[in-house]
Amino acid sequence: MVVLRILALLLPLPLHAQPGAADAVARGEALYALHCLRCHGPTATEGLSGDIRALDIATITGAVRSGPGMMPLVPLTDAEIADLRRYLVSIDRP
Repeated sequence: MVVLRILALLLPLPLHAQPGAADAVARGEALYALHCLRCHGPTATEGLSGDIRALDIATITGAVRSGPGMMPLVPLTDAEIADLRRYLVSIDRP
């Protein structure tokens, strides 16, 4: 039983269950509304890139910093990109 408790402590929490997650999601939602909503739509599934909700942090960071295709560069910090990703993975999937 002790081993299970130790393993549970070592496993990472899902993004929505981590401390401060609600605040991070709210900050990410504000960033999404400001920088992303116009092209990616309210469900983050529109535009040339399709569904961006499950993109990993490295892919999001690369896109934000390089502006692939028609996407403009977006001046976000690493912390803001992390908040943006937390918001993206929180969006309900149909």
